[in-house]
Amino acid sequence: NSASADLINSDRPSTGGNRHTRSTYDIDKSNQPALTPQITTTLDHIVQQLDILTKTVSILETRLTMTESKLQELNQEEHNRK
Repeated sequence: NSASADLINSDRPSTGGNRHTRSTYDIDKSNQPALTPQITTTLDHIVQQLDILTKTVSILETRLTMTESKLQELNQEEHNRK
């Protein structure tokens, strides 16, 4: 018996007033054991932390790209002076 899982996007407000977009699985629970509130809370916290890590990596990638572009520009200016 396989549970049908559809990937859906859900927006939910956080306690800070910001909206987080995250992916969740809408699972047919007829064949699944119920999750305890503690497990649900823990999994939700893990997802929130992964969202933060994803945003942080995205910001770091943007900064790296900007730094590489500036370095290339400076190298080109130095080459043109010679």
